[in-house]
Amino acid sequence: MKFLKTILLATTSGLLSLSTMATPVIDGKYTPKDGKTLMIIGQELSALRGYQQSNCCPTPGGVTTYLGIYKLNDDKQTFGGIGFDNDLKEDKREADWGGGPSNALTTIKMFPNSALAIGLSMTEAEQANGLSMLVEGKFDASIKKLATLIKMHPQPVFLRIGYEFDGAWNQGYHDTKKYIAAYRYIADMVRAEGADNAVMTWQASSSPADDTIDGGIEDIRNWYPGDDYVDWMGLSWFLRPDQQGGNKDIPSTQISLADEVLVFARERNKPVLIAEASPQGYHIGDLYTANIGPVVDGPAGENRQAITAAQIWQQWFEPFFDYVRSNNDVIRGVAYINTHWDSQPMWGTPYNSGFWGDSRIEANPEIMKNWQQTMAEPMWLHGGEALKQQLHSAK
Repeated sequence: MKFLKTILLATTSGLLSLSTMATPVIDGKYTPKDGKTLMIIGQELSALRGYQQSNCCPTPGGVTTYLGIYKLNDDKQTFGGIGFDNDLKEDKREADWGGGPSNALTTIKMFPNSALAIGLSMTEAEQANGLSMLVEGKFDASIKKLATLIKMHPQPVFLRIGYEFDGAWNQGYHDTKKYIAAYRYIADMVRAEGADNAVMTWQASSSPADDTIDGGIEDIRNWYPGDDYVDWMGLSWFLRPDQQGGNKDIPSTQISLADEVLVFARERNKPVLIAEASPQGYHIGDLYTANIGPVVDGPAGENRQAITAAQIWQQWFEPFFDYVRSNNDVIRGVAYINTHWDSQPMWGTPYNSGFWGDSRIEANPEIMKNWQQTMAEPMWLHGGEALKQQLHSAK
């Protein structure tokens, strides 16, 4: 299943590798009108509250939350952070498994004029044989509860089913047939429940670190559930464009793996959401950089070096936004993770999940100023009472 694709070798030479030819804008379900790009902020309540309370920026075009499909009916698991119990009574408790507080209903109440992006986990690390159990109907009540949440929100809901499907950290997804069957089952039931504002989003990890773990480059098409089940495609972006994984014999980079998704999306005429984006390895608040981890650059958190805000912006933010602008025919949404990773047990010391740092825009005045200037560009669609009118219809 692993192989080295010549297309990736061809796209490592430059940031604009796929964007030199003008192409028509790809529109689809709830894509922004006038070729704009939806700006989404995440990924949990402390991040959203910090961004909101900073008064730095317009209302986000969307906000992010995460749910585990196997937990949604379990009181002991805080109903998976969905925000209501099995009788549909509001539950204001915030679920936190070490990655920040989450409550989906609280989130949509905080941001009624923003779209919602849900990272829906179905990894078998949370439920043995979970993918098979899903298609056997053993979690139908949870799927229906998920559909109820989606229908509660008056805005579009990007449902990233089994997000980062190719990530080695997602147990069970390596069985592509089981993954596809579970993805389709959830999509079919959500639609059957009348959640017409759901946007089925198929998200790759686009991770050089994953290629190092796997020992080669995987073909994302092996996980594709079919055009009828994908409204948008998605990808993650954490590294610098030319950054490789720890195995330098594997030629994939952040940009080449993102390009892979964009090539496929253009072939299938699907819009793309950069569903997770954050400057991994940078600490905006304390202005330093450090190793991400052995699968990228060395022992996590080591090789700590001071850095200026201007350097952080130049090294990560500028190339990232250049990539989005250069491919705005197909990249129709961006979700930035505005989080103090280092303060959270899941991501902080001893960095068992790698060093992530601090990606909060409001943590540094120079970064915030640059962000504000970028967000003022006419390409971005932000939230507001007229958001739905600024989006194409639910096709």
